[in-house]
Amino acid sequence: MKTYLMWCAGLLLAGLLLGAAQAQSVEAEGTSPINGPVGVAKRLALQDAIRQALLQANAQVSTTTVVSSRGVVSDNVRFTARGNVSNVVILDEWTDETNYYVRIRAQVPSAIAVINRATGENAGMRNARRQVSTAQPGLDAQYRRKIAITQFHVLDRAQIADLPNIEIVLARELKRRLDVDGRVRTSDASQYLLPLGDDGVMSQRRILGALPAAQEVGQLATEFAESLGVQFVVTGVIRDMGITKHLLGARVRHLELDVIVHDGITGVEVARHRLNESVVDAGLFDFPTTTPVLNDKFYASPFGQRVNHVLDKLVGMLVNDLNAQLFTARVIRAEGKQVFFDAGGAANIKVGDVLNTFQLSQFAVNDLPGQKALGFSETPTSILVVTQVQRLFSVGELESETARLSPGDIIRFEP
Repeated sequence: MKTYLMWCAGLLLAGLLLGAAQAQSVEAEGTSPINGPVGVAKRLALQDAIRQALLQANAQVSTTTVVSSRGVVSDNVRFTARGNVSNVVILDEWTDETNYYVRIRAQVPSAIAVINRATGENAGMRNARRQVSTAQPGLDAQYRRKIAITQFHVLDRAQIADLPNIEIVLARELKRRLDVDGRVRTSDASQYLLPLGDDGVMSQRRILGALPAAQEVGQLATEFAESLGVQFVVTGVIRDMGITKHLLGARVRHLELDVIVHDGITGVEVARHRLNESVVDAGLFDFPTTTPVLNDKFYASPFGQRVNHVLDKLVGMLVNDLNAQLFTARVIRAEGKQVFFDAGGAANIKVGDVLNTFQLSQFAVNDLPGQKALGFSETPTSILVVTQVQRLFSVGELESETARLSPGDIIRFEP
């Protein structure tokens, strides 16, 4: 028994020593030339200091730097350090005539931790590459945006009488294909209908009585996004699924769809596509009431094959649209310098990422007549260094000692 206890104590001591060896406190200095606003130089110097700290611990760093004849014009940093970078503290900061300097202390993974974790994770990445071949290069594009897809509007319901609930089924199928693609995250909002115009369609929060009545599509898109926890809202219109007869007797079924993307912060329309197809010798379908519309029989038909092609095309269009927008997340909680926001590992946020923060104005900015909301003004506040990452949320620390954020404020990656 004594031997067993000594053996257990030895294991415990070894575990403690290994845990201590896997993290270390590192001090590092970063610098950036002052080629414009001092705030930009300060941000770049902080990025450089974190990069230097990780390099001291043999962590892996991925950076993108764009240089012109005027010097560095953008510098983004993403870290693939296998471990948690925590307790990032700015010890000192100063400037001279040309440069901004920052000195930090941070807890970073040691070389042992990096090597051990990299071995397993590299194997995992090899497997992931075999499974997902659609990943796109680019720093900001690596963050996965989250969207809600609402049901489609139907301009003429008589044209879809043979395709029951196609306006809902299309939205759900588009969501499913985006999930398989894997480059964005989705939320099923097919039970909701975002209005096309000022017709006062109720949103989820309005039904719950949380907000006063409103008419604007953009404001409703913002409410949808906030209540569903997404960054963008996608809706669509079935403009035409009718059948026409040509002079020679051939029947042609039409497929005309609009797809619209709204920004979830401002409500502004950021993308719109119209797809128009025609299929010869495509008639009506005869489905039993219990049979799903988009089944094998449907996809085997000429019209179903065209719908399948259009849905695949929409996936690529939407991914390109979303990756063209800046990655944005919302503050969900703030405790002094510590900020919680609603994007985590599922969105590819990494410990050590450096993001910008903005305070949103309480009231929307209206157009000149004062009838239409154009969005909300933003006030830059501070740099945020990500210190903890969970699957659906992350925690970061504000660089500024005085800046404070509130729930609903914005976290953004800006090239």
